[in-house]
Amino acid sequence: MTDNKTAAKFTLLRHGAVAGRPALYGHSNVTLSEQGLADMQASVDYIDKCEPIDRIVSSPLLRCAMFAEEYAETSGKEIILDSRLSEMDFGRWDGIPFDRLRAHWSKLEAFWENPYRNTPPQGETLKQFGIRVKSLWRELAEHNQGQHYLLVCHAGVIKMMLAIMLDIDWRNALWFSQLKVDYASFTKVELAAYSKAMPIVKTIGCKPNCAPTK
Repeated sequence: MTDNKTAAKFTLLRHGAVAGRPALYGHSNVTLSEQGLADMQASVDYIDKCEPIDRIVSSPLLRCAMFAEEYAETSGKEIILDSRLSEMDFGRWDGIPFDRLRAHWSKLEAFWENPYRNTPPQGETLKQFGIRVKSLWRELAEHNQGQHYLLVCHAGVIKMMLAIMLDIDWRNALWFSQLKVDYASFTKVELAAYSKAMPIVKTIGCKPNCAPTK
């Protein structure tokens, strides 16, 4: 049984909508749209009201860090930027609008159908991506002090971290294509403070208007 008084809480917040054309945004430093920024603020206000946030760990990419750093400054909360929370690097496809990638469409489809075997040109392999996300999760879990962490990151990171927590085969492309994590949505996980405790996923992809009260 999880002891809520000592369990560490991890809220994984995806960044809001970006001010850019539809594209594979991995390491590209696209900014948030005004609506994306407002949606993140609404989600964080709700999260902090329900369970006060103790620490913030954010991807250093602009669409996460620009909000996370401003929120940390105004709220007085501790923040760390960690590159292991960055989205997967899509190499030469990264940040290029889809309508300019028509010549590469067959390779893009192959990547979507099997990202483990089809790496974007000069991009990060799915295995490399999984290794860095796993290293961060292990570090957070090992230093479980019963605090509430807000992790400001990306859809791919959230899906990979959930697969690692739940021991799901992240090589299966369906995990990434069929699990929806909307902009500015949050996913809540608890980890009890005892040896060999297993993470408990409380919610996935919630927003303030549909989230449970506890």
